[in-house]
Amino acid sequence: MNELYYEQFRNVCKQYYDFDDENFERLKNITFLKEVKKAEILLDNYSKAKYIYFICKGILRTYYLGENGEIYTKNLFSENYFSASKVSLITKEDSYLNIEALEDSTLIFIDFEKYKELIDKYNEFKTFYINYLEKNWVIVKEKNEISLILDDATTRYENFIKNNPNIENRIAQHHIANHLGITPTQLSRIRKKLNK
Repeated sequence: MNELYYEQFRNVCKQYYDFDDENFERLKNITFLKEVKKAEILLDNYSKAKYIYFICKGILRTYYLGENGEIYTKNLFSENYFSASKVSLITKEDSYLNIEALEDSTLIFIDFEKYKELIDKYNEFKTFYINYLEKNWVIVKEKNEISLILDDATTRYENFIKNNPNIENRIAQHHIANHLGITPTQLSRIRKKLNK
């Protein structure tokens, strides 16, 4: 079964760079596969991030805690996505994000410091990293930020569902509402209207 998960991982990596067998082995050597339980906290905001998580199966949520205990869901990630507290990985400071499994999940943990060593040694890993950052930190992030400002709640919900098929049947609605910056009641109204 592990080999199937690593095959899945390799196929997603190909979107950014197609590693040859030797380099993919180098990448595999700095990872491990782990099952995590629903509600398990992978990272809290009192810890330094060490890993990037590739989701083979399951859903992860990244969220901030406000001063008065309010929760702000930054992202919801399902299969074939990478999740991490990237700021903490880069700065080596405590994370301001929490990462939680919303389902029983199977993850590949990638050791970030060891990945940085691969970047220093091999251009292929540098190319992969740049392509990943450009697509996800520049293009996708900018589109999402513009959507939050310009789009109404219905459009934001439709875009979210398009990018995350079936996720709404797998997690509590209040997580989706929180991520979209609306109340669960508003989300319920939007879903009713769209299902007519």
